[in-house]
Amino acid sequence: MHDPRLIWRLGRWIARRDNGAARLAWSDGEVVLRIHDGRIHSVGGIDADRLGAHLDVDATGHEDLLEAARSLARLPGLTETQALGAAKELIQEAVLEWIADPDRELELVEGEPDEAAGATISVTHAIVELVLSDTRRGATEAILPDRGVLLRRTSNFLELYAPLRLSEEADLIVAKITGQRTVDEISGHSPHGAEEVRRLLAALVATGMLEPIPVVAATTEPDTASVDDDIETVTRRRLPVWWVLAAVAALLIVVAAVTAWWMSRSRVEASTTAGVAWGVVVDMGCEPQELQRMLRARARNPAAVEIVTTGSDDGTGECWRLVWGRFATQAAADDARDDVPTYLRRDGFEPHSVELSESDTSPDLPVDTD
Repeated sequence: MHDPRLIWRLGRWIARRDNGAARLAWSDGEVVLRIHDGRIHSVGGIDADRLGAHLDVDATGHEDLLEAARSLARLPGLTETQALGAAKELIQEAVLEWIADPDRELELVEGEPDEAAGATISVTHAIVELVLSDTRRGATEAILPDRGVLLRRTSNFLELYAPLRLSEEADLIVAKITGQRTVDEISGHSPHGAEEVRRLLAALVATGMLEPIPVVAATTEPDTASVDDDIETVTRRRLPVWWVLAAVAALLIVVAAVTAWWMSRSRVEASTTAGVAWGVVVDMGCEPQELQRMLRARARNPAAVEIVTTGSDDGTGECWRLVWGRFATQAAADDARDDVPTYLRRDGFEPHSVELSESDTSPDLPVDTD
């Protein structure tokens, strides 16, 4: 079984939107992707002359693939879309070679690459597209060789997933990923084709939107094998009933004590906590189709609204709120309810204020401090 951890590591790096360079090497090649804010600005290691041959034009003499593409886009009869599209295909071909090779190598270098004076390529879109379209090179199996791993969404999943604008079928699949089901359980219970579901899951893992959690069976002998520090493992085992009851009783005592302490502390700190803490909910729901509706609204209005995850009333599932605006106080959020833009209002839904945690705040949205 191929070790997928370097692929997972690259995905986590991509999802963090770190700036720098990624060197991907395999048995007979390598490519260097210089990335700024999630977009590929320059590419080394791919013969730029191949781009001219791909487009049936003379080579430009540029060493950097994207510089060559930008240059070709200025030629009569060629568009930027054609030139960048051909460059993206060559990048995807190289990345697929890397994914499919069990002897792959990965080097990540943090830094600020020179920003390109022209069009760039989304690294997330490029990798998702190549994994979804691959049916012969075994990309899915290389990314998820063990179908028994649990999958859970990363903290910025919705922020990264919404711009992809995938199909409604894809939205329905990811809406059911809770961190409690394995790849096989997700694909086996889906009404969509199991292979297509696995390709979607692999694409989201390869770009860091989903996090695989290997499940390690309990054994009587200690496992001395080394484990990657970046990979969390989960062990499933049966426990005696009296252990469970004792643990629950102890947990209830601890929860009660912590709750009392937290409530007393929060009352003291509430009046001194500064910063953004409130928003206006303009839509909410717990069903996959409701998440689809909010994802579409978010994609249309990325600078106006944010999707915030919350628990269901019964505590057994996940729900979502579509939140407009950021306000320093609840009073300011309440006063702004009448200012919600008409295009964000939904018939029958009454906008209302909601308190937000620090992780819910988004730098993209304006803050009203009045």
